[in-house]
Amino acid sequence: MIPKGSYIIIQNVQPQVDCGRYPIKREEGDTVHVTCEIFREGHDLLGAELLWRKETARKWNRIPMNQTNAGLDLWEASFKPGEIGMHEYKIEAYTDHFSSWVHDTRKKYEAGQTLESEVFEGIHIMEATAKRAPKEDAAKITTWVTELNALKHSREQAAVMFSEPIIETVCAHPLRKGVETGTSEVYQLYVDREKARFAAWYEVFPRSTGTDPTKSATWADVENFLPYVADMGFDVLYFPPIHPIGKSFKKGRNNSLNAAPEDPGCPYAIGNVHGGHFDVCELLGTMEEFEQMAQKAQEMNIDIAIDFAINCSYDHPYLKEHPDWFFRRPDGTIKYAENPPKKYEDIYPLNFDCEDRDALWNEMKRYFLFWAEKGVSIFRVDNPHTKPVIFWEWVIREVQKVHPEVVFLAEAFTRPRMMEMLAKAGFTQSYTYFTWRNEKEELIEYFEHLTQDHVKETMRGNLFPTTPDILPKFLQNAPAANFKVRLALAATLSSVYGMYSGYEFCENEPFPGKEELNHSEKYEFKVRNWQQGGIRKFVRAINRIRRANPALREYDNLKFIKTENDQILGYVKAIGEPHLRSVILVLVNLDPWQTQVSNVIFPLTEYGMDWHATYHVHELLTDKVYEWQGEKNYVELPPENPVQIFRIEA
Repeated sequence: MIPKGSYIIIQNVQPQVDCGRYPIKREEGDTVHVTCEIFREGHDLLGAELLWRKETARKWNRIPMNQTNAGLDLWEASFKPGEIGMHEYKIEAYTDHFSSWVHDTRKKYEAGQTLESEVFEGIHIMEATAKRAPKEDAAKITTWVTELNALKHSREQAAVMFSEPIIETVCAHPLRKGVETGTSEVYQLYVDREKARFAAWYEVFPRSTGTDPTKSATWADVENFLPYVADMGFDVLYFPPIHPIGKSFKKGRNNSLNAAPEDPGCPYAIGNVHGGHFDVCELLGTMEEFEQMAQKAQEMNIDIAIDFAINCSYDHPYLKEHPDWFFRRPDGTIKYAENPPKKYEDIYPLNFDCEDRDALWNEMKRYFLFWAEKGVSIFRVDNPHTKPVIFWEWVIREVQKVHPEVVFLAEAFTRPRMMEMLAKAGFTQSYTYFTWRNEKEELIEYFEHLTQDHVKETMRGNLFPTTPDILPKFLQNAPAANFKVRLALAATLSSVYGMYSGYEFCENEPFPGKEELNHSEKYEFKVRNWQQGGIRKFVRAINRIRRANPALREYDNLKFIKTENDQILGYVKAIGEPHLRSVILVLVNLDPWQTQVSNVIFPLTEYGMDWHATYHVHELLTDKVYEWQGEKNYVELPPENPVQIFRIEA
């Protein structure tokens, strides 16, 4: 059979992920810049348009594409998708008959040739265009044709037909027919709200916001805690699991198997006689009090994020209501969770491939929709890499159809390909290996990959210096300078980062022999003196600087620069044309136990300045202004000031 496809080739469309299999991601207000290669056999000129729409819309928006390199067949155009949610875009290309006619006929005209046949052909194209053009343009074209036919000489006619008004009007309504028109695949784009890209998270166990170490705090205590969070500049308050905690096989302090009666148990062992995943822990208060707290947070521009841990205690209602949802041993007993050699005797994982899979999956979807209605706008998902990717692709899409504002964070410390796949499947953000990247070379390599490689189209790294489970060696028994270094790196290498409560007080005691905090908050009530100093002032300053400088609100604008000391890391974040609306230079001492010095090479010409220019740099943490000249300048970073954040002021 003779093929009937288009003669026009549209290839290498960017941005796209896996040939359009998964959506790219952007945020509200972003411009999407689309490039591609378009060509066909022969010498006819081509035209192209970029089309886009909200996924639920019927009508496509259209704008012309510009050819940026005729020799390489490169085309480009940009669009702003608008509201949050799923969008689509594609490219249509066509043979531009009138432009081709003008191109060829003008050469003959300039060579002094007679043009009777050519003019006849050109007028025919104009007449055909008038039949399909809108009324106003059709009238113009018809008038021009009448005037052209009144002229006696073909060269005189051609000269008129070369006029800009005629070319512009006729080319605006190209003939699109059959094999001379081509269409690309349809590509998807998910538009998130800005907090998907720019946010500062504060993680706290709700039960630890009180004043009595013998009992749980309440939602009223959490509500009173909100001003503390806001004062430091955080706009997301993230809670580990907030549900009822199992009593059977309850864990004691520091994950001990022998729990005392007064030990509260681990929040990740979800479920008891008071309920399961659709309930709040009875010690914290009522659902109404939770909703009141969430409403108060919203009024303060603080989003509430909760931990979705797909864990059940032995006391969870699911074990009685849906015993077939769990893994079983050959003898019929239900299996508890393991991550060899670790054992979690108080937790029972759900089997996503059970016979009643549809009911289980729908129950998980119901969880997200339920809590979204209760005031939760962000979900941090515990260990999503242990559940089928296809489940996440389905459930995230289903939830965002109803609540497009919802953000999903993947807590997946696993193989890079799986982390990237979870992002493709729909997770808005991801944990990263930042926690274990300390040296200059490995930081540069890793963050160039995250922010400049193909993964940036789907994966936004949310950087946490510590977690309730992880106290890296760099911070174990470490001074405040180390905590400043890791916080500044997290807050400026990425546009979205988080801090676990207690970090501002430099809590640094490790559990012997492990990368974990001693006296883990996962297994006990913890009361802190929230008025103690620590590095709260530094944290507040970092968040203030982030909000005030647009360059730090972006994710993929990171560029590392040269320093003459391997213990000083330097990088620039900039936006604007010609890169001067906001230019931030960050310098970090990676060995904060001692003073480090270096010459720093700032590439002036890349940011719109002469290479030998004299300019001012405003150090935003100390509010000092320095005069620099040329690309190479000297800096000192002592332990008491291991981070410098400069705003470049030409």
